[in-house]
Amino acid sequence: MENISNYNFIRKIGDITDDGIAVYDIKKKSFLYVNANFTRIFGIDEKELFFDSKIILKFILAEDSSYLHMRYDELMETGCINTTEFRLIFPDHVLKHISCDVLVLEDTNLITAFVKDISEAKKHEDYLIKYTAQKDTLLDMLTHNLSGPLQLSKDMISSLQKGYNENNLADINKLLNIMQENTQQCIDIVNDFLRQEHFESAHTYVRKTRFDLVEKIHVTLDKLRAMNKDKVFMLTSDAENINITSDAVKFFQVIHNVLSNAIKFTGDQGVIEINVKEQDSSYLISLKDNGIGIPETDRSDIFLKKVTGRTGLKGEKSSGLGLSIAKKLVDLLNGKIWFESKENEGSVFYLQLPKE
Repeated sequence: MENISNYNFIRKIGDITDDGIAVYDIKKKSFLYVNANFTRIFGIDEKELFFDSKIILKFILAEDSSYLHMRYDELMETGCINTTEFRLIFPDHVLKHISCDVLVLEDTNLITAFVKDISEAKKHEDYLIKYTAQKDTLLDMLTHNLSGPLQLSKDMISSLQKGYNENNLADINKLLNIMQENTQQCIDIVNDFLRQEHFESAHTYVRKTRFDLVEKIHVTLDKLRAMNKDKVFMLTSDAENINITSDAVKFFQVIHNVLSNAIKFTGDQGVIEINVKEQDSSYLISLKDNGIGIPETDRSDIFLKKVTGRTGLKGEKSSGLGLSIAKKLVDLLNGKIWFESKENEGSVFYLQLPKE
């Protein structure tokens, strides 16, 4: 066997890293070392790999073979290649996305590969791409569908400017009915889009980043204030900057869903208070409103997936999915969500998330 001292430091890294690491002898065309994560990624036994190094080639997706040959030639020329992405396909049709960094160890015939399974990251990336495409499609649909109500609004204004009487009253009522139908269609399009986006988010993996929790809530509140000028929003916290390691997208969706629910069931000039407290190993966020509260009959299944939800104070339709999706997202973030409520006095939703 090749002198272990040539790559002993690689073995030490391989014992502690979450990546797959392998040392390969170019001349002998055989592996000298692989860590457990490497064999796990490729789904093969270490003995099989040492017996036949080409066994891993059968899992490489055919469309990626020529690309990998090109990257291998580049490795031989430069001694190092970074972020080579390719795909593996297994007999059970499981597809894995792999990222690999490879370098030639100086003055040896050995190459070292650092391999990552980025399948989950790709799913998240695909989700964001799909969401962007859906958003663009939604904007196109809204532009098309809103042109009708806007033109009708223009005609309505013209009719009102001329004054109305018994002769044109029927026409005005007809325009109003058409405007109402078209506007409702636009609302339904938006709601369907948001419902599907939230549902898909609850089935994607958690992508943790470091972000300012209070700042994210501020951003959410700025948008909600602009759309709900008849409500009073208040935010207090233990500190101006509170950093957390979690999924920022899912956190935003949870906060948005709970606040949207509070808005629907809080009257004009109603107060919605958000408070952030730091605990030993977690953060506690309370979202309090002085609305109509939750009926006792609905409390036991408030987080369950329901076909229909309660109608808001201004007639807002509800799918009943907002809080059930929030619960799923909180579970994905390893947190807890619960509430307290009194009819005709309001509700408080508590969200507890781990700091790391």
